[in-house]
Amino acid sequence: MNSFKLWRIRLKKSYVSFFVFFAALAVFASCGSTPKAPATEVEEPVEAPVEEDSAEQEAAADNFSALEKAETARQAAVDAGADTVAAEQFAAADALFQSIKVLSESGKDVSKELADVQTRFTALEQYAKALKSKKKIEDNNFVSYDQASYDSGCNSLAELERLFVNPAATSEDMLAAAKAALGSFDNVLFKAYKALAKDARAAAFSAKKDADGVKAGAAAKAEYTAAVEEFKAGDTSYSMQNPESALSHYTASKAQFESVYAAVSVKREAAQKAMDEAKAKVAESQNYAQAADEKAPLPGDDVQGIEAADAVLLEA
Repeated sequence: MNSFKLWRIRLKKSYVSFFVFFAALAVFASCGSTPKAPATEVEEPVEAPVEEDSAEQEAAADNFSALEKAETARQAAVDAGADTVAAEQFAAADALFQSIKVLSESGKDVSKELADVQTRFTALEQYAKALKSKKKIEDNNFVSYDQASYDSGCNSLAELERLFVNPAATSEDMLAAAKAALGSFDNVLFKAYKALAKDARAAAFSAKKDADGVKAGAAAKAEYTAAVEEFKAGDTSYSMQNPESALSHYTASKAQFESVYAAVSVKREAAQKAMDEAKAKVAESQNYAQAADEKAPLPGDDVQGIEAADAVLLEA
């Protein structure tokens, strides 16, 4: 290769190197002139409010529900008269209840303790009702309708009263004895009222037949209808297993039928009397006329001023 060609090759390489150098310089310059992007602000995380522990929330909910149930049971006991017939036992249960309420306000889970107090109040309610049923049986001489149930009820009452003074007795034991006593006495009352209701229905039906005999349904429709509705109400109560209510309706129905029968009978008797008196007057008048004819008969058929029966009348 001659020197001229060698010089041209070296010159060409120099141009290439020079071009690469300036291209790189331009890239670096453009990078240096690019403005910085604004820094993104990092938001600080907002701390969520600290919630109560789930166990504490559950305890509070349980306490609230148990408190409501205990309050309801307490009021039921008062309504039944337990605070009077079992004043000492009621006061003890109430004192326990008030102390547990204070604990519940501190956030402690006392739902089990409240459930126990609720059971005690319910036992006292049942006890008061059992005493009332027992008195009702005795006042009305109903014992003979179910002697066995009456005796069982008395035994359960005695057991319950022993539990009241036993510190180891549980509220469940007290409630079981109270329910047994009330259930036994209610059996006596049910059988007694059922038998009495049957008799009362028969008596009311008999009174209805008497009222029908004087046509009371037409003569005193409103009163008769009221008596019939009362009778139907008795049938409804009896079918709903409420013989005491049925007895009340049948008794009222009988009285209403008897009343309407009496009222219509009086009116019928008065009307009949008036008819009989009118007939008697007619008969008396006829008898009087006949007697007068017999005593002083008319002299003949011809009466002055009256033509004879067979006279031929002149035509105008």
